[in-house]
Amino acid sequence: MKDGFAFLYPPPASLRCGGGSLDIRSVCYPLEIFKKFGFLFDHFGVRNRSRGLQVVFQERPSRPAPRGPGPGDEGYAIECGPDRVVLSADSARGQFYALSTLLQVLARFSDAGRMPAFSLRDAPLIAFRGAYLAGEAALAGAAALQRLLLQLALLRFNHMALPAATRDDARSLAALAQRMGMVVLLLDPDPRSIASLAAAGKTGDSFPAPPAFLPGAAAESAGTAEGWLDFFLEHCRATHAAGARTAVWSDLFMERPEWVRRIPGDALVLNRAAPSGRGDPFRTAVLPFREHHVRQVLCPGLCDRGRFIPDARAALERIAAAMDAVAANKLAGVMLAAAAGEGSRCLPAGSAMVRFQAACLLWSGRPPGPDAFGCWALGRDEPDLFRMFSFLAQAEHRLPHAHGHYFFEDPMLAPFSRQGDAREIVAHFRKAAQYLRKREVAAGEMAGFFDFVARLYAVIADKVQLSSRLAALLETADGGAAVGLQAQGLRQAVMELKGLFAELRGGAPLPAGLKEFDMLGERFAQLGRAAADPVARDALLSALRNNVPLNAAEALPRDP
Repeated sequence: MKDGFAFLYPPPASLRCGGGSLDIRSVCYPLEIFKKFGFLFDHFGVRNRSRGLQVVFQERPSRPAPRGPGPGDEGYAIECGPDRVVLSADSARGQFYALSTLLQVLARFSDAGRMPAFSLRDAPLIAFRGAYLAGEAALAGAAALQRLLLQLALLRFNHMALPAATRDDARSLAALAQRMGMVVLLLDPDPRSIASLAAAGKTGDSFPAPPAFLPGAAAESAGTAEGWLDFFLEHCRATHAAGARTAVWSDLFMERPEWVRRIPGDALVLNRAAPSGRGDPFRTAVLPFREHHVRQVLCPGLCDRGRFIPDARAALERIAAAMDAVAANKLAGVMLAAAAGEGSRCLPAGSAMVRFQAACLLWSGRPPGPDAFGCWALGRDEPDLFRMFSFLAQAEHRLPHAHGHYFFEDPMLAPFSRQGDAREIVAHFRKAAQYLRKREVAAGEMAGFFDFVARLYAVIADKVQLSSRLAALLETADGGAAVGLQAQGLRQAVMELKGLFAELRGGAPLPAGLKEFDMLGERFAQLGRAAADPVARDALLSALRNNVPLNAAEALPRDP
């Protein structure tokens, strides 16, 4: 891509700069387009004028409709002439993509008042590009969910899966998603749950009608597995008659491979057991469906359960492997899951960079430009944002464990279970905390996220340092008091992190996450009491000297 257009996301398939430039101080769009995509014009801060540079929309010659959304009906082109810009697309979805790309360019060059003339051709690499927002959707309010929906649509995701708990908002979201070129699915962690998926074909000049959201199978009908299968097949028939498609998790069919041959040809199987694309587990999970020509989507996770921040390297490797597997095995596509498993601690803002990079790979197969991330996440060029996320992607690369392990490990058992040099771990996290505190991003969710991470790293550094010096401190005359003060300070810091964690998760954090914070806080409280109690202090010191883990229930004082 030409350097002057490196801000575009996702990177287009081809872009050629022409000679000269165009006056964009006044741009005129067809009224029906301005009304239809008013939310998009608002997002980019672009207005419609009565006269000026003309933007013309053209339909490409009709072609045979592919089975399901894919490169054949999502492609578009932009051509700049002396006094007009022509946008052509294969479908309404392609029209949305063409307009959003043009508005990115106009917003970028708005201050200059002129933009370079250019010619652009674009189409996706992967047909089915989805995002499963299990935790984020459950925590976000209606307005926040609509903003997230638009952000995903601008990344060219054409499917968004929501937990069934959002069923009440699903109809309004599906109507909005329809204008953005997206289909909404309702899914549950329970593999027996069923979602209705909108039909892929277009009707006239509109997107497919929103799916009919039918109740999922919360339990096996009549208490038998065969009863559930009968329900599933009946559901498939009903949704097919309504012009929709059924999506279902692969889990039950993997346990009962004899059922695979009974899956209707227009159903879609979501496979979270085989995102790696390698080895016998992948073949076991995928081949039975392939043999019966069942359409599959691979669902790699962005974040592991034990982390607040994704391991960006590992996540992108999983996504790249899933893309390779989709191409090699002719599968339907890829759907990104926010977490690798239910109950993840991963913060929604922490996945922003990984999701952005993954979406660009799914669309174009190429990484985005650095300044494109700030334009997508904050609506403006924000170099520090990209640098900070890039730093987080490298921050723990050489450590034996992830940050979640060091944070939640027992401070009194850590000396016996930890791998690596404690001094190196302390220095690593302390330097990382200092780096994040020196950088600034605009107030909002991103600023809150980085504040949480900086505090988290500082607490880990203090915690590891205390654990590594615990025996030496207790052996000194005033060591008990010093340990007590540090334990009290760390307990307070943990409780503050708990509050920030709850706030960043929309005030509704996972109960398991809260319990872990509380258990860690109680452990620091016990350590403080042990340091102040002569008998408990001697028991703890003896255990540390003899390299014997201490059972808190046996020797440490508990709450009065």
